[in-house]
Amino acid sequence: MEISGAFLAVILEAILSFFLIKRDNSKKNIFLILYIVTITLDFLCEYFIFSFGNKSTFLIDQYPSSFRLLKGPLLFLAGRYLLQHTNTWKQYLHFVLFFVVFICNIIVLFIGSESQSFHQFYLWIFKLYPLYWAGYLIATLIAQIRHRDRENAFQKLFIKFIGFVLSLVILYAICHYAKLLDKELLRTIYTLSFFIQFAFLIRLNQIERQPLHIQKKNENMVVVEALDIIIDAKKNTKYKTSVLSKDYITNTNNRLIELLKNKKIYTKEDLNLEDISNMIHISKNHLSQCISEGLETTFYDLINKYRIEEFIEQINQKPDLQISELYYQCGFRSKATFYKYFKQETGVNPNDYRKKILEEKLITPQI
Repeated sequence: MEISGAFLAVILEAILSFFLIKRDNSKKNIFLILYIVTITLDFLCEYFIFSFGNKSTFLIDQYPSSFRLLKGPLLFLAGRYLLQHTNTWKQYLHFVLFFVVFICNIIVLFIGSESQSFHQFYLWIFKLYPLYWAGYLIATLIAQIRHRDRENAFQKLFIKFIGFVLSLVILYAICHYAKLLDKELLRTIYTLSFFIQFAFLIRLNQIERQPLHIQKKNENMVVVEALDIIIDAKKNTKYKTSVLSKDYITNTNNRLIELLKNKKIYTKEDLNLEDISNMIHISKNHLSQCISEGLETTFYDLINKYRIEEFIEQINQKPDLQISELYYQCGFRSKATFYKYFKQETGVNPNDYRKKILEEKLITPQI
């Protein structure tokens, strides 16, 4: 395949990947979407130079695109976003080099520069590009490994993606500087390797992004939920002095159970008492009292009971899925809360439960 054909193929695949990811959720993977946009702009520039430069790749080497300098910072910030770090204005200083080189790019390519030393300085920056690119990838990879959550499917694939890109950059640099392959063949192979990157990015978009179980965050979540339970318990004590008819309590609880079973609203992780009270058009106080007196439980215990039942149903159908992926889908916000309620309902921990299901499926004869 000619290099021009490879450029066009990658550009078209990049555009297709962009729309596939953006259509699903443009906010969820914003830095990965920008990464695809950057690749597209980079190859468009190279294709423009190649097409209007007598079909010579020599000019591509003489006038490299500055857009490639965005790739490292974008993946680095995507990693920070995955780890729940707040990106302040200081983080955007990573793009300063791009803007400097972009201005140089405009001067050299469109305006022209009579200074040979200026052009040499411009090319010298790109000689250091493999180190710059690899440095960002290594920093991103180290940060992900340090905070690895083995049950987070999104992070596991993201680590594989960064590892693949880093391996690709290292292999390219070795082959280029050691002259192990023909330069044009190496350029074509490297260009086509972006198809694999796009496959990674599309698959990442298909996985529900899950917040990592960083210990500090877990502790905060447990404290918040504990406070909610205490408040709920205090309300229940207060309601003992008020009187609602048995029919009213029974009717309200029937409507509540019907809503939980049919709509599965408990899968909404930030579901609260006010949300449900608005749905069945009664006050929060009356709803809490109905749950306490009619069902003899608290609001959070009831919701988490249904979440556990949903998890058990899902894990029985799909025991090969990640536990964390399933319990987030069922509405749990933290690993600690999920494990607590699961053990309370089943008497075993989720890993042992799934292991038992897998073993039963292996020994069950096919009918």
